Amino acid sequence: MNPDDSPPNGPPALEVAADGHRWRAAPGHTFTIGRSETADAQLANPRISRSHAVLTTTPHGWTLSNHSRNGIFLDGQRVDQVPVHGPTTVVLGNPSHGVVLHLRPVPSAPPPEPAPTPSEGDRSPRPPTAVHAIEQPRIRIGRTDDNDVILDDLLVSRHHAELRYSGGSWDIVDLGSANGTYVNGIRVSQARIGEPDVIGVGHQLLRLNGNRLEEYVDTGDVSFEATDLESVTANGRVLLTGVGFTLDQRSLLAVVGPTGAGKSTLLNALTGFRPATSGAVQYGGRDLYANYAELRHRIGFVPQDDILHTQLTVRRALNYAARLRFPQDVSAEARQQRIDEVLAELGLTGQADQRITSLSGGQRKRTSVALELLTKPSLLFLDEPTSGLDPGYDKSVMQTLRGLADEGRSVVVVTHNVSQLDLCDRLLVLAPGGRLAYFGPPGQALPYFHCEDFPDLFTLLEHDTVTDWAARFRQSPLYPVYIGPRPTDATPAPPGHRSPPENPNAQQSALTQFAILCRRYLAVIAADRQYTAFLLALPLLLSLFTHAVPGTAGLSLTQAAVQHSNEPGQLLVLLIIGGALMGCAAAVREIVKEKAIYRREHAIGLSRNAYLASKLAVLTVITGLQGLVLGILGWVGRPGPDGAALLGSGEAEIAIAVIAVTVTSMIIGLLISAMIDNADRGMPLLVLVVMAQLILCGGLFPLHGRVPLEQLSWLSPSRWTYAMAASTVDLAAMPGSPGADDPLWRHSPEIWLTDLAICGVLAVIMIVVLALLLGRVDSRRRVDR
Repeated sequence: MNPDDSPPNGPPALEVAADGHRWRAAPGHTFTIGRSETADAQLANPRISRSHAVLTTTPHGWTLSNHSRNGIFLDGQRVDQVPVHGPTTVVLGNPSHGVVLHLRPVPSAPPPEPAPTPSEGDRSPRPPTAVHAIEQPRIRIGRTDDNDVILDDLLVSRHHAELRYSGGSWDIVDLGSANGTYVNGIRVSQARIGEPDVIGVGHQLLRLNGNRLEEYVDTGDVSFEATDLESVTANGRVLLTGVGFTLDQRSLLAVVGPTGAGKSTLLNALTGFRPATSGAVQYGGRDLYANYAELRHRIGFVPQDDILHTQLTVRRALNYAARLRFPQDVSAEARQQRIDEVLAELGLTGQADQRITSLSGGQRKRTSVALELLTKPSLLFLDEPTSGLDPGYDKSVMQTLRGLADEGRSVVVVTHNVSQLDLCDRLLVLAPGGRLAYFGPPGQALPYFHCEDFPDLFTLLEHDTVTDWAARFRQSPLYPVYIGPRPTDATPAPPGHRSPPENPNAQQSALTQFAILCRRYLAVIAADRQYTAFLLALPLLLSLFTHAVPGTAGLSLTQAAVQHSNEPGQLLVLLIIGGALMGCAAAVREIVKEKAIYRREHAIGLSRNAYLASKLAVLTVITGLQGLVLGILGWVGRPGPDGAALLGSGEAEIAIAVIAVTVTSMIIGLLISAMIDNADRGMPLLVLVVMAQLILCGGLFPLHGRVPLEQLSWLSPSRWTYAMAASTVDLAAMPGSPGADDPLWRHSPEIWLTDLAICGVLAVIMIVVLALLLGRVDSRRRVDR
């Protein structure tokens, strides 16, 4: 008897249909339905569990049993079992937007030809994940249950967009969503749409089809293709030339090659962070560069440098990252649930409350990966993730990446470590000059190059400048097998492309980002106990130095000036230059140490202005308090100053001058930090800047009338803040003062206010320059052509 035929007195065979596919369940056999590759009916849908439901037979007929938390729904009601005596329709996963499953008893006959499941050899367009009936002129789309179309995606806002019917056609209207609504890859606030148009909302694509709205969820089961990528610098240097390949779904690709072969350039081109000069990158048949604003959420990128604040715990670092990546209306509970899912996926649950600095090298790298997985990217790129790790950690990280690919992502890793390449599906070898020398299974690479090991292969590529490795590979029999023809689009492709904006749209308002960044910055400072102790101790120590000025105890500044000529000026020098040192020291490392973090966060929508404002706000408070402490403690036990220029309190005016020089010097420290690429270079520049402010303050020797020294001093905050303090104590009128003829030292309210105002103007100019310098750090800038 044919195994698919019904037994003489048993139930008939059962036809199972869903997502455009059909299967036949044979009586007497258990038939499983789920997302697992071992399921009899495999449904690639995130709402479907790995083993979602099971069909079994009894003498009385078929029974469908639920094995999933997401459930089975019959006529809108959740049920645990469904008897199947005739044609039956149920919904799996969700009553309104789950997968529709049709069950129909069929007579004994040869089984119908099943529709193939998408695989490496099947490039046909896949069916929609879900279909929504359009029965009213307004259809609201969003994340919560009060919408007509519910999208279970944390990148989707609570009320994201609305379809509106008027004048015989449909409009899509964005409802102020955080991540935007896209039509054919272009972000819109409102646009008229037709059946050919594709609407992008979070990880979903939506398309009108008659009176239905078809939903396609990006689960990562799509191909990724690069075609003829070429990158050339402004001076004509070729970094990448003619690189093309196709990476199938759920694949792990390793990119290797000798130093200088263009691996990082290729990675930047594939991610869209620095697009290639020419060529194309296709994701599921869609141009990544043209649709970057929409597709950027589906790209995870882990650079070689840590993109974490290592002073924080793992959970706290991921929480701040989630707050920046998810819409503002996502609840704290939903964020924590997603963080717990990612921690469990990467085996970090036990380390959730550990400080990142206490983690092993492999655990730290997995934490960086966890940060990227928060938004469920379909493409994951890693630059040298095992650099500096011992062989055990290297194997652990690569096994983690293998698992991530198997779970439904395309993973691309640039690496120098070749010991775990057997875990990869494909290997891409670059020759110097950015030429594609090989693409295929890792096990065939060494035989292809006739090398014993990979060090020999890299040596061969580096020293053999005669062989055209790209041409050799194109002419080899491997080329048509592993490069092959271009795949057909696996998802609805938009009818046209436009150039994307240079800067990605933010998930939250700049004000919200500013608040999150300030809280994170304060948490990082508080967690770094040594740095916090340094900030607290520095003004206390510097205030002790001011009391080293001899002969001033018990005397006013005027009396001290008569008996000890230049001691008031020396005291003011110590206060002003002490403030300059504190301000600059507090900020000189604050941008350079976070450049990798800033580049990544800016690429996914972080506002440059919010980032800069958070640094300025927090450091202004910290350095302002430091200046206040120094300004106050510097006068403890002193009877002076004798008068005031404006405020009625000489002590208050001098404290303001110290605060002003501390804050403006902090901005100079940020400028230095934005200019350098290595934190170690900041210390020599710090010394240089403080020495320059000491010379240009005017307290050591006269500056007035000395060209060009006087003009140069106008650029130094110490010049104007020292003049403020000198104006307060009327230092120009004291015997032996180096600024007797300096008009900036005159004891008058107008001069004191002018000195303060010019110091403020300097601060504003430096902030503008700082913003321009920070723009150079922005990650998504095209390669110079």
